[in-house]
Amino acid sequence: MKRVQRITGFLLALAFCTAVALPAPAAAASSPVDEAAEKAKSYLLKLDKERGPLSPWSYIALAASGQNLGGTRVKTAIERLGSEEQLAAGDTSVYCVLVLTLLAAGENPRDFRGKNLVAFLQAAQLPSGKFADRLKDGGEVLVNSHIWAVLALKAAGAPIPDPEGARRWLARQQHEDGSFCWDARDRKTPDVDTTGMALLALAALGETQESPVVQKGVRYLESVQLASGGFESWGAENPESCSTVILGLTAVGVDPRSPTFRKPGGDPVTALLRFQLPDGSFEHSQGGGPNEMATYQALLALSALRSPEALRAWLQPAAAPDQTEMVIRFWVGKRQYAMRRSGREEQHEMDAAPFIKGGRAFVPVRYLALALGVAESGIQFSPSARTVTLRKPEVTVTLAVGGTVMYVNENPRTMDVAPVVRNGRTYLPARYVAEALGYRADWNPSRKEVVVTPR
Repeated sequence: MKRVQRITGFLLALAFCTAVALPAPAAAASSPVDEAAEKAKSYLLKLDKERGPLSPWSYIALAASGQNLGGTRVKTAIERLGSEEQLAAGDTSVYCVLVLTLLAAGENPRDFRGKNLVAFLQAAQLPSGKFADRLKDGGEVLVNSHIWAVLALKAAGAPIPDPEGARRWLARQQHEDGSFCWDARDRKTPDVDTTGMALLALAALGETQESPVVQKGVRYLESVQLASGGFESWGAENPESCSTVILGLTAVGVDPRSPTFRKPGGDPVTALLRFQLPDGSFEHSQGGGPNEMATYQALLALSALRSPEALRAWLQPAAAPDQTEMVIRFWVGKRQYAMRRSGREEQHEMDAAPFIKGGRAFVPVRYLALALGVAESGIQFSPSARTVTLRKPEVTVTLAVGGTVMYVNENPRTMDVAPVVRNGRTYLPARYVAEALGYRADWNPSRKEVVVTPR
């Protein structure tokens, strides 16, 4: 079980490269790395045609290498990965890989079957700074799930609600020897793959080559490198571990081919290339034959080696967040809502709780309006006309209790539900009101919450 979780975590962490769109060098500048990358790419494209849909990671690796995925079976892979069953389970890993695969295919993870997957990931950050293991019920065990979420949001160009909290939490997971482990409860077992992954996420969170946490991680990798130049996990040298180390080192500005990482038998790059077969595939172990996982992981590392500057530029932290980087959450049955903005989360109490009716979420009018930037004076209710009017400088929204027509700056819009009155409180359909005021409302069924983000 640990092996499966560790490998899965590694794959997710590597997937961030999709947003880099690393360009292939010109043919005249061909090198062993260039040739190996092109051969691996050709192998995966051939496998797609001959065998059918590949792992989502193969498509992610192809996109990272600059390959257009038109004509491949990536959409079938997305349909399988994004099934209702998978999403309802609420595993952070599923949401992360789906975001990354959609980006690789040139599709929008903010509108996947009407769901904003990016907003769900943003809402999964806990007060500790950790991204929850599961969207449904939290969890602070899996270091990998934290790394995946950081890199998936980075790939989507979305702000991390509390980047400093995310950085601190990850740094605290480092062991005394500089290593990381996928299990936050395990403070003794070092893991090469997780350490490489952590360097990727730390770079995305603003840590540099001069940072103590990065220096400790690099020294750990140097200390466990084999005489062959490669790395091992679970007692065996393998290309996947080489790939993780190459990506992690490159991300923090350390050349994996530098004298520091040059051993009698070679460096991490030459060690990786020894696992490539004549058909372009990579094998997981010597004599093991073609392995899709080893191939797409190697292609990701080779793509980073071809354009290290592009990788590091992409990983640079975004500018300081502003008010547009906002996530608002209302929970069905709870008399409070949360607003995270500019890295801070505030909890607000309400005198009424949201509820579900006819498959739609209804939120108390006053609190929904205030959360969406309507001033107290801009919220007006006419008892005689039974209408609610919400005014902002740029927009006026009017709805009638029991009516399915909403007026936005006097222009009618038809809704499939109507505002209602319950226990003396007026409730509005969250989705329609949010959209009218320039926001987007998504429903997270696993956590029974309405997630509102700027459009």
